[in-house]
Amino acid sequence: MVQFHEHIITDLLEDPAGGLVILSSGLSLPKLVSSLLSLHSPSQGTLLIFSPPPTLKSLILHHHNTNPNPIEITADLPSHHRLSLYSSGQICFITPRILIVDLLSNKIPTSSLAGLIILNAHSISETSTEAFIVRILKSSTQNRNQNNSNVFYIRAFSDRPQAMVSGFCKTERLMKCLFIRRLHLWPRFQVYVSQELEKDPPEVVDVRVPMSKYMVGIQKAILEVMDACLKEVRKSNKVDVEDLTVENGLFKSFDEIVRRQLDPIWHTLGKKTKQLVSDLKTLRKLLDYLVRYSFLCCTIMYYFIVV
Repeated sequence: MVQFHEHIITDLLEDPAGGLVILSSGLSLPKLVSSLLSLHSPSQGTLLIFSPPPTLKSLILHHHNTNPNPIEITADLPSHHRLSLYSSGQICFITPRILIVDLLSNKIPTSSLAGLIILNAHSISETSTEAFIVRILKSSTQNRNQNNSNVFYIRAFSDRPQAMVSGFCKTERLMKCLFIRRLHLWPRFQVYVSQELEKDPPEVVDVRVPMSKYMVGIQKAILEVMDACLKEVRKSNKVDVEDLTVENGLFKSFDEIVRRQLDPIWHTLGKKTKQLVSDLKTLRKLLDYLVRYSFLCCTIMYYFIVV
């Protein structure tokens, strides 16, 4: 186990109710989860894990080096067999569909459950089945949490931090629907993570493919057209002139910046100005296509634009 994994697990164990862990991609989430599973004891109760994608599940099982291995609860198992597994104290993979059916039919002894682990927490919303399951489990174990030191915990993980910032207060809403109070953030620049990554730095190989003469001609023509469009937009005197340069036009957010400046007065603009803004977006896409598409496509673009 790497050092920062130990710190993550220590932080999780400090809060008996669980927490939400968001770490950067590529920081060995399967190894972290398998290390956490190795600390589970049957005396604590049965630990349920929402079945992750097959690739992630295979990696977790690969790193899991303690016996017994986690078992899979499927719909093929009879109800009495599933009931025995819920009371066995083992680690069980289960799909939300099977779990919600058994919960609603009162086939799960919630008093024998230790906790729930959720992987890919970024895919959960307030109206998802997983959130509904957590609400039922929390309400059914509320009395146990108040009268017993063996608290039912919920631990959620995500290695896609970019998915946690989409929408309005997504992380806050996720923690609310999962009844989680503590958030653990582990970016690459965190001290322990940075120290671990510096021990074995990656070898970076920079490969640059030169553009052909047709590609250079296309690029020159597109830049000239962009410059002409920018000069026309400057004449409107409604946009910050300092940002209207060809160099800024090479960035992805350039047309969005221009559109954001014009949004308050968009209804007052003429058809020509609106068309120029749309043309700038199209030209920027063409510059992106220039280095993405094949040589044949570049040749066709050359004859359409230059010739």
